[in-house]
Amino acid sequence: MRAWTYSRRGLPSQTIQLDTHFKAPSLSDVGPNDALVEINYAAMNGGVAYFMQVVPPLPFSWISTNRVAIPELEFSGTLLAVGRDVLAARPDLQPGTLVLGSCMPLEHFRRGCGTLAEYVVVPASRMVPISTAGEAAASKLSLAEAAGIGGVGATAVQILDLSGLKTGDKVLINGGSAGSGVMMVQVARHVVGESGYVVATCSAANAELVQSLGADEVIDYRTHEPLHEYLRSSHHSKRQFDAIIDCIGIQDLYTHSPEYLARGKPYLNIGALTATPTLAGFLSWTWTQMLNMFWPSFLGGVPRPYCFHSTTPDVNTLNRVKKLVAEGKLRQVVDSIWEMEDVLKAYERMESKRARGKVIIHIQG
Repeated sequence: MRAWTYSRRGLPSQTIQLDTHFKAPSLSDVGPNDALVEINYAAMNGGVAYFMQVVPPLPFSWISTNRVAIPELEFSGTLLAVGRDVLAARPDLQPGTLVLGSCMPLEHFRRGCGTLAEYVVVPASRMVPISTAGEAAASKLSLAEAAGIGGVGATAVQILDLSGLKTGDKVLINGGSAGSGVMMVQVARHVVGESGYVVATCSAANAELVQSLGADEVIDYRTHEPLHEYLRSSHHSKRQFDAIIDCIGIQDLYTHSPEYLARGKPYLNIGALTATPTLAGFLSWTWTQMLNMFWPSFLGGVPRPYCFHSTTPDVNTLNRVKKLVAEGKLRQVVDSIWEMEDVLKAYERMESKRARGKVIIHIQG
């Protein structure tokens, strides 16, 4: 099969290469709870690109001498075969079904099986049909859109669950035009309702898009740099936020949060875009996350609850995402779609940090 692979760490646009004769998975590779999928579209993920710079391929395979891996996690495609235990538990997963889903991150880094390839084996617990009988989701999602909605959509749903937000609350979403941010704005709008207040940060060029997704107020982070000083000196210090969702990962925003985040309300981080893309940088970032979560306020810690959340989409969450799409409360924002041969250019687009929404790769079909 055709597959994009990498054998050393570094920027994806500088390390991956197209292999037109990579060994495709076979039926013998399909475990009892797995499924073999023909990939139609794959979506790029900033977290994967970050770890490709931090660690070499197959970092948990200490005895391997052939460290070659296929990047990326999210996909839409066609089921070709399922394991012996799948149909009894998941009658919705019949061969020939169009599905969306995501590989398991730890399994991805252990085995090197990613979605920038024509075929992949994925646990059935990490995928759902794009539509089933009686659902309207199919008419609202193209295969390209479906490829990227599972991961970021599931993240938005799970984060908003953790936030404890309710109708009428006020929320700040830092990074509202990022792939995850565009989902957060829409799901937050749904959760807090018309009486709630959604504030999002982005560049001025993306303000109109973010407002169209449901933001009541858009803050240009370039004009109001540093952001925490602007929030402290603005009206947000008077009526404070009921939750802050950080899609970028700005430590100063959390450090100063008591000035604009209400007492007892959570700061939820899903971003690591400010972390240095080296092993030392990752360890330093990890240490900071631990301090944020566990350092008590009476010893100088920030007196606001902190959580870093990493999402692995499951069936329940993916079905909730589909339901939001079917109800017209959630839509995918696609920055660009690239052909399989143009993956290097697609990574350059993502690495520029100017992408609005998801960068999608057309694999086949």
